[in-house]
Amino acid sequence: MSSRLDILGVQAFVAIAELGTFRRAASHLHLSESALGRRLKKLEDDLGVRLLLRTTRAVSLSQEGAEFLPRARAVVHDLAASLDSLRSPGGNPTGTVRIGCLPTVAALLLSPLLRDFAEAYPQVRVQIFDRSATEIREAVLNGEVDFAITVAGQPHAKLVAEKLFSEPMVVACPAGHRLAKRKFVTWAQLGKEALISIGNQSANRALIEDLVRGQSLQLSWAYQVEHLATAVSLVAGGRGVAILPRAAVAERKDESIRVLALREPVLKRDVVLLSRRLPMSSIASLFARLVRRELPALEGQGRARSA
Repeated sequence: MSSRLDILGVQAFVAIAELGTFRRAASHLHLSESALGRRLKKLEDDLGVRLLLRTTRAVSLSQEGAEFLPRARAVVHDLAASLDSLRSPGGNPTGTVRIGCLPTVAALLLSPLLRDFAEAYPQVRVQIFDRSATEIREAVLNGEVDFAITVAGQPHAKLVAEKLFSEPMVVACPAGHRLAKRKFVTWAQLGKEALISIGNQSANRALIEDLVRGQSLQLSWAYQVEHLATAVSLVAGGRGVAILPRAAVAERKDESIRVLALREPVLKRDVVLLSRRLPMSSIASLFARLVRRELPALEGQGRARSA
């Protein structure tokens, strides 16, 4: 194995892995397919491993390719950021930061962070991947994003989770529901309700199911949806009761829903900054530092407004 890393080969590998075909990757890099193939072969020869598995119809990652892809993406991303910085007037940071973010957090808390970051670093672009916690975790692992604001999941040897704040789960019910006049609801009281559930792959659903098993509770799931916004809409339409993170209903102003504290026991989800155990690019580090400093305070302000 060569000790020198061929950056052109790395760019070729990342383009093929992300775009899925040699044709699209070659067009993206303004190369012929044969030239692209030579770059990839040289990289594979230098590394002594097969990175891609090719058939007449498809290209897929080998096990070694899947393990190498996050580092390869980081190399390409850091190189692009470094070149942008060299080209920028006055040495001001430029380039792109890629952030994964839960839709509930993005809608409620991300805008002030983006405003402050844009004022400090006007030449830096920000890409936001607002996806489910499961999809965000995968995006961090494979290097598609620099870091993410998401819920804490199971520990992973390749990931670092830094807690930002804890957010309680609440109960949302229709305004005319028999529970609507209460200040809080207990889990035992929810046993008789028709509940609206988020899909089985949801981190929120997993959190609820863990508590239900631990408390030997019986809940009745009447509907299952994939997105929190759909659950909120069904509650507003009188179809049932939902257990949701507070952020999902924090900014809702209409009178069709009542939001109640959930107790005995209280259930909270931890929102974390999730990153790989690899150095971030300099511009990603700048945004991550802003998130660590400002997001907990912003969440506290939102909690005070909704109290």
